[in-house]
Amino acid sequence: MKNYLCYKAGPAILDMIRQEGLRPERIRTFAGPAGGPKWFVSVGFDHMLMRSRILGKGGHRVLLAGSSAGAWRCLAMACADPPAAYEKLRIAYSRNVFTSADTPVTVAAALKGNVDAFLGDIDVDHILNHSVYDLALHTVRAKGPAASENRTIQGAALVAAMLANAASSSAMGLFFERVVFISDPFGHSFIRGFSGTAVQLTKENLRQAALATGSLPYIVAGVPDIFGAPAGVYRDGGLLDYQLNQDYLPSGDGLTLFFHYQERIVPGWFDKKLSWRTPPQGALDRVLQVYPGRDFVRRLPGRKLPDRDDFREFVNDPAERIRRWDEVSALSEILGEEFLEAVESGRIRSLIQPIQ
Repeated sequence: MKNYLCYKAGPAILDMIRQEGLRPERIRTFAGPAGGPKWFVSVGFDHMLMRSRILGKGGHRVLLAGSSAGAWRCLAMACADPPAAYEKLRIAYSRNVFTSADTPVTVAAALKGNVDAFLGDIDVDHILNHSVYDLALHTVRAKGPAASENRTIQGAALVAAMLANAASSSAMGLFFERVVFISDPFGHSFIRGFSGTAVQLTKENLRQAALATGSLPYIVAGVPDIFGAPAGVYRDGGLLDYQLNQDYLPSGDGLTLFFHYQERIVPGWFDKKLSWRTPPQGALDRVLQVYPGRDFVRRLPGRKLPDRDDFREFVNDPAERIRRWDEVSALSEILGEEFLEAVESGRIRSLIQPIQ
């Protein structure tokens, strides 16, 4: 049997998985990374989670956390009809068509359409009163010039942030404040140890937070003055929490399931080209990372993951881009099936490798 998935575990859970496999009751957090259209490779894995209901099987609550597309996946999985909401999100996102005539305002309107497509009033109520899941949506509150919607001013602030981040990731605090919108701000220990602000998710701010978490600076207009949060302009949470940059289980109980689209885990958006930059010490200790290997990526259209460059490459042929993204979504079903088989058979015990 060909193994398309790779499995890695942090030092606190590696031996446990090698001895007992993956017991669903161990999963206390599910984390979704940002990364634009790369999330289409996650579709089959997410479908498997929804069908099997593997999250929360132990009778405990599970935190779904993420930025940008990762946060939208989590929201869809917590809706009243998760498979239907998830498919609405997938269709809305993949059918976006952008041209050189678009502005941050028009792109923001398109993303609002994506959120509205899958997040109805009944879903907002369901998410806030979910029987199993808590939600944590990562955003940032822009500071100073980074809050400006003037592209020249904002662009200069982003360049300054990039240069400052190269020297020290802590310098990002000069430009952005982490703000996490969470449905249970008192029930999760990770918010007591992180640098930032936690805001209660409510029916008044959930849609605003959902839009803000995917509002990539310079490309998308920010979301101003979210209800219940400090005044300011809110932007994509991936700026500070791009893929995985938090220890969601500092209490040392259970594990974080992290389906990723690649091997390297990049902490912040500006760290993508900084090969030496890794998540903070301890953040990966209780993480089970699952990601598609090279053999699977070779099966994808163009032998690569979808990405934002596809919007430009296929600007004159959006139908071909959509066809490719649909093909990636369909092929990804293999990954969900393979993961579930590895867990149920116990094969994951021999496949697991340490996170380096």
